[in-house]
Amino acid sequence: MKNTAYGKPLFLDVNKKVKYLNKIRSINERTLQKLIYNNPECLPVSDIDESYNPLIPICMELNTNAGPLDILMASPNGELCIIETKLWKNPEARRKVIAQILDYAKEISSWTYEDLQREINRNLKSKGNQLYEICKNQHEELVISEADFIDSVSRNLSKGRFLLLIVGDGIKEGAIGITEFLSNTAHMNFSFGMIELNVYEAENLGTLILPKTIVKTVEVQKISIDAPAGFKISFDKEQELIETEEISEEKQFLIDFWKELIDELEFDDPGQALPEHSHGNNIYVYPYKTKRAWISAYFARSKGRVGVYFRLNKTSEGFKILDGLEDYKAEIINELGPEVQDKWYEGGEMFIRLPLDDIYADKNRLKIKSFFKKWLNHFVNVYRPKLKRID
Repeated sequence: MKNTAYGKPLFLDVNKKVKYLNKIRSINERTLQKLIYNNPECLPVSDIDESYNPLIPICMELNTNAGPLDILMASPNGELCIIETKLWKNPEARRKVIAQILDYAKEISSWTYEDLQREINRNLKSKGNQLYEICKNQHEELVISEADFIDSVSRNLSKGRFLLLIVGDGIKEGAIGITEFLSNTAHMNFSFGMIELNVYEAENLGTLILPKTIVKTVEVQKISIDAPAGFKISFDKEQELIETEEISEEKQFLIDFWKELIDELEFDDPGQALPEHSHGNNIYVYPYKTKRAWISAYFARSKGRVGVYFRLNKTSEGFKILDGLEDYKAEIINELGPEVQDKWYEGGEMFIRLPLDDIYADKNRLKIKSFFKKWLNHFVNVYRPKLKRID
């Protein structure tokens, strides 16, 4: 049985006697969290984004509306780092922790400096500008002036500019696929990294921590657009700006419904990213790297139905994907089942519909959610493996 993806560490003492170190398998998340909080130098921050170095621990279990984040750290220049610790006992944990840390980042990006200061003081049971004081006490020679520090933190909050780190023991196969979860986060600026901390021990020697960067991304850029209170920005499925419009009762229903569905949605494939929250009639699931192929769940009020479909963009890339899927056409149709209809020769579209008397009625809400959950997951299970093969 393979114990580790790496060679077994050994220790050579002054007498040139070799002692092998054994990996600790009984460590728990709280122990891992405290280890990181008390020893931020163990994180290979410079390998991910040098501007956040050195990291200064601020607090653990900081309360947010998205739940308590594991660790908050900051740099002497006012950059913020959110850290989530996770023991990778099952692959499903990967997707959930990605969604979780992005939720924390989205929540904090709506805060002001005063909001952050208030929650830090609540956590630490303290008063005053503790964020600045902690940084100053740790690195007085590096920290900028208090006024500049506040301005820097405020600016980073408003831009959603953070370092997001997921740290776990044994992040191995499939970790690179994690970057798929970041494909729909262009509304924020952040650097992202996944760090594996393997913990070893040997009798009479103590404990050895081996940090390793597994995944890192370049910073995702953002376009900032201000809209008046009570208005929103609309995008089409290609993410092009259309217009601003007042949020109607129907739009609010869609916003609330999609949020509820996405919060409950689970895919069998642990590598599949959840759809982005939407205020329109559709949500989009991208079953592999490209956005030229997508699965959508939608409301069509004028036609009295909801539905799920797979579609390809009618571009050279989309037609190339369709050519690749031709080899799997019979397999796809068979796996999707007789309830699913096809327009294969009109661009590869496959679809299923659910007619309803009133798609916005409360009595139909659970039925629609169950329909979407079932068929979004089924379409992903059918299409995602084929798209990987033809990539």
